[in-house]
Amino acid sequence: TGISTFGSRHRCYVKVQDGCRMECSFCIIPSVRPVLLSRPPDEVLEEIRRLTGRGYREIVLTGIHLGHYGVDLDHQRIDLAQLVRRIVELRGEFRVRISSIEAVEVQPELIAVMAGRPDRVCPHLHISMQSGSDAVLRRMRRRWPVGEFLKRCGQVRQSLDNPALTTDVIVGFPGETEADFAATCRAVEEAGFSKLHIFRFSPRQGTPAADMPGQVPGEVQRRRAAELAELATRLRQRYFQGLVGRRLQVLVETPAADRPGWLLGTSGRYAPVELPGGEELIGRLVPVTAAAVIDGRIQAFDG
Repeated sequence: TGISTFGSRHRCYVKVQDGCRMECSFCIIPSVRPVLLSRPPDEVLEEIRRLTGRGYREIVLTGIHLGHYGVDLDHQRIDLAQLVRRIVELRGEFRVRISSIEAVEVQPELIAVMAGRPDRVCPHLHISMQSGSDAVLRRMRRRWPVGEFLKRCGQVRQSLDNPALTTDVIVGFPGETEADFAATCRAVEEAGFSKLHIFRFSPRQGTPAADMPGQVPGEVQRRRAAELAELATRLRQRYFQGLVGRRLQVLVETPAADRPGWLLGTSGRYAPVELPGGEELIGRLVPVTAAAVIDGRIQAFDG
C-alpha cells in the first residue's frame, strides 16, 4: 500500500523516505527516527501510476530527509535523481514537485533531470538554510557554511529557467547576535528566495540547543521574525514581477470565491495564479501567460 497524503483533490504527497541522521542540535528527529528507510522505486512508481490514474496532477515527493533517498538501497543502486528520472518517464498528465532538500544534496544529476524535463519537474526547490551566519550554523551542527549554500543556489539558477527557491529560517537561535541576524538577512537577499518559512526558536526537550547558553528573549525573536517577514514579502514581490510576460504551467484548483468567472491555481514555480476560465479547467495543468501581479497573486490569461 502507498504512503500518501492529499493536499487537495488534485495534489498529493508521496512519502518515499523516512529517518534522518543529521543530528542538528535543535531537532529531536534523529533521536527518535535514526533508521534510514527508502521505499523501493518500483513501489513508488506503481503508487504514482495509481494516483495519476485517479486524476492527481501534482505529485510531491517527500521524506524526513529526502536527499537520503536510496542510501539504504545498496542493492538497487538508486538515488533521488534517478528516482525522479524514472518518474518523469511515466505516462499521463502530471508533474512532480520535490519537497524540502539540503543544499549539499542538490547534485548536478538532480539539476540535470529538472532542466531536461521542465514540463514534468517543477522548477522549484525548497532548500533548507536555517541561518545565514556561519557561527550560528556551527552551533546548529549544520554541515556546510553559508557560502557553500549560496554557491549551490547559484548553480541551480544558472541551470534552470528562473527557478523558485524557498527556504526555512530559524530566528533567535541561542547565541544569535544582531550581527548574526544581519548576516541571515544578507544571505536571504543574495539567495533571492521567493518564499520563507520563518520560525522563532523554541527549545525542544532532549535536544542540545535546549540547554545552550545565550537564549534569545522572546521580544527580540518576534522583532527579528517581523523584520525578516518584511524582507521576504519584498523578495516574493520582486520574484513574481520577474515572471510577468512568461509562460507558466498552472495546476487549476478552485474557483476564485471573490471573482466570478475566474479560477485559482498554483504554478510550477510555486506562485499563486488567478486566471479566467470555466470550472471544466479545474484539475488540469494549463499553460498561461503571466500578465501582472496584484495583491500577491499572479494575474494570467489562458494560452
